[in-house]
Amino acid sequence: MPGGRFAGLSERLRRAGISPRRVRRLISELEAHFDDLVAEFHSTGLSQTESESQAAARLGTEDVLAASIIARPELRSWARRWPWLAFAVLPLLSLPVQFVLSMLAAVGVFAFSVHTLGMTPLHPGPVPWICEALQAYALWIAPMLAAGAACFLAARYRAPVLWPIVGSILIACLGAMTNAGFDWSPALPKGAISAGIGFRFPDMDPAMGFRVLLTLVPILAPFLWVRRREKVAGQRSRASSAS
Repeated sequence: MPGGRFAGLSERLRRAGISPRRVRRLISELEAHFDDLVAEFHSTGLSQTESESQAAARLGTEDVLAASIIARPELRSWARRWPWLAFAVLPLLSLPVQFVLSMLAAVGVFAFSVHTLGMTPLHPGPVPWICEALQAYALWIAPMLAAGAACFLAARYRAPVLWPIVGSILIACLGAMTNAGFDWSPALPKGAISAGIGFRFPDMDPAMGFRVLLTLVPILAPFLWVRRREKVAGQRSRASSAS
């Protein structure tokens, strides 16, 4: 059978909240059933084209198939049942987790280098670079990854854009509140790694706004552009089907 026979149905099911894994399984079952029907009709003497036409009529229209599947709420993905959790809360919580793990990794690298390898501020090796890279990840990369994950999952599950946008904004604001520092010099031979999340209102400055925008623009701009294209393509497809 043509590979795209159920492509429209697959997209409709995903937009209705059916999980991608279940959509793949359902489409695979429909394809197998369709092939069986084609073989059954073909064995009666019908041509391949007639067999496929009869098989399609036996299965029902795309509207009928979609309605019968969408009517089963147990098939809906958890991400679409609780979008606030999947696309806002969990990505937001992943940011402090990444921040803490990055700082713990920096502390571990520093402690191992000093106490096990015997490095000193005069001969630090790559330790400052590694610690600063981990801090840069925690301050700059982690917020983008968390927001990107929210948008990626929303696109994968064909979810409305509201909650990934809310989640990305919260992540960007929280990420702008993080701070970290590393100091290791002859004047401070034991070294010092500082980190925290939070701010005081008088301390708000354009730098925080820049960090918020640096997280939001590279993530939300392509996400919204792709979703816009999908919406336009869907409208054209429905208009083509109606005509």
